[in-house]
Amino acid sequence: MKKTLIFIAIAAAFTACKKEVSSKVDQDKIWTYYELFYDQNADVTYATATFRFSSEIGTHLELSNPSVVSVEGMEMSWVSESAYYELQFSGIKSTAEFVWTDLDGNVFTNSIGLRDIDFPAVIDDTLFHSDEVNYFMWEGLPLDSFETARITLAGEGDSDDRKFFVDTLNATTITIDSLKLLQVDSGMVTIMLDKLYSPPLTEATSRGGLLVGKYRPVNRLIYLD
Repeated sequence: MKKTLIFIAIAAAFTACKKEVSSKVDQDKIWTYYELFYDQNADVTYATATFRFSSEIGTHLELSNPSVVSVEGMEMSWVSESAYYELQFSGIKSTAEFVWTDLDGNVFTNSIGLRDIDFPAVIDDTLFHSDEVNYFMWEGLPLDSFETARITLAGEGDSDDRKFFVDTLNATTITIDSLKLLQVDSGMVTIMLDKLYSPPLTEATSRGGLLVGKYRPVNRLIYLD
């Protein structure tokens, strides 16, 4: 699942400007992506729905009337700059039900929940200064089926963010690769910790899609030599 999500993020960067309306495509060839994301930094839960033609790298689609997508019974709004539908909830929304009705009258219902995670009370900074491979242990339950834990390091310089993942069943730690860590510019670094839960879609077209719940606790800062 982690490789798929990375691929989608990269594909989005290259296809963000390509948009079409859903009336111009076969409704059964629409690929869907639903995400429920709680960001404790803002104390906001973001529900988003993305539609693409044929696959995760296909052209973005804006739904043509009367096709509509809702979450928790509320119609979602089209965000043109991002080419997806969104609805925000104040505070944490632990579960949500997405419902999309296509132009053929088919209704697709999918529900997702959040799985929480947190930083330990004290972060061992040596994990991010060592020349050896180290292991970050989060606060919370071991990974269950369809779950991934991810750390993202965002430096102050121009280097790309560096991400470290684990998606092994019952895992409790994330491997911190020192060679990859060296690619982050020195200085103050923001650490983002996410737990992703991505079970199979319950209802989808023949093209499938993804369903993701993402939980992010308050970011931490460290100084990286």
